Amino acid sequence: MAPTRRPGTPPVVTIDVSPAYELLESLVTTFDTGEADTYEIGPEWVAEARRRAGDDLLERITSVSHGDSDTFIHLMGLGYDTPTPRDIPAFLEHLRETEADEIRLHLVQFYARDTRRTTSPSVIRAAIAGDADAKAEFLRTSHPEWEPWTDYLRRVLDVDGEGYKRELIEVLELWAERVWKPESLTIMPIIERDAEMKRDLLRDLPVDQFVTTATNGVEFAPRPGIDRVVMVPSFVNRPLVSYLELGEALIIIYPVADESVSADADSPPLRLVRLSKALGDEKRLRILRVLSDGEKTLMELAEMFGVAKTTMHHHMIVLRSAGLVAVGVGQKRYRLRTETVPDVGALLSGYLGAATGPSAASRAPARPRRRQTGTEG
Repeated sequence: MAPTRRPGTPPVVTIDVSPAYELLESLVTTFDTGEADTYEIGPEWVAEARRRAGDDLLERITSVSHGDSDTFIHLMGLGYDTPTPRDIPAFLEHLRETEADEIRLHLVQFYARDTRRTTSPSVIRAAIAGDADAKAEFLRTSHPEWEPWTDYLRRVLDVDGEGYKRELIEVLELWAERVWKPESLTIMPIIERDAEMKRDLLRDLPVDQFVTTATNGVEFAPRPGIDRVVMVPSFVNRPLVSYLELGEALIIIYPVADESVSADADSPPLRLVRLSKALGDEKRLRILRVLSDGEKTLMELAEMFGVAKTTMHHHMIVLRSAGLVAVGVGQKRYRLRTETVPDVGALLSGYLGAATGPSAASRAPARPRRRQTGTEG
């Protein structure tokens, strides 16, 4: 496919809002046991969502997710392709009109370059269609060293496509009615408010700086094959950032800024609360000290501190959401954001009465000189 972006020009960035995205993210948040302690929406919200859903629906959702909450992130591409008015009924209708095999192609991340680089697209399509030899080849070539992925892939390939499609649509419809619909009245205005703020910010910043600011520390460098960056604000996903590659588009689901969330005027700024949490842990302070000497990978940090990668990943999410570290899109290499460290004193003095400005997630830094390409992420 011929590139649609001229070399040296940045990709087009859009801020995209659709209830379908947040419907899917609400499922990720509810069923993601690995990051359950990280989500700012809290265990009470998750417990209430599960209560409204009921045990039978919870079991059915676990089944259609193939035991992996990332299934609902993989479906974001179908939300992106939903025609106007792009509400929940339109999303469900789009799923009904989509071929069963096409839905499963999204589940196996067919439209991500890495997937088609490791396995021939024709082999993937044949595997989804049921060819036994193609299934074996797909499993052999698509990251066979990563057991959770191969287990997930095997479950997707073995399921009956038409039956899966029917069940997926039914459980999404039930979840939307029982859980999402009452929550949407509160959540969607927050998302719309954040989208407007980010559109204003986008006019003032180059692409790479905008993405880092909007995500509070995730760095993006333009790369071949990506012509569009679609920024999707999420409330339930806070403080995590998720990614999905969809052909020439990179979808980034980012947490809405603190200023987009209504709060009591007497409450401390949420960024100050995050900073206090991040800096109130001795190990996280030591991590920052190590990063002051240079970039480190997640594995390097885990080995230096003698902890599991999952434990270190949790620490890095806390530090990144506080604006203290940065990481490249889809990478696990971290650096200290020295430019945000002075914010700590300013936020505290502002809360105690001194004048201060809004957080880095909503203000535009000093306008830089126009550049031709983005920085390395």
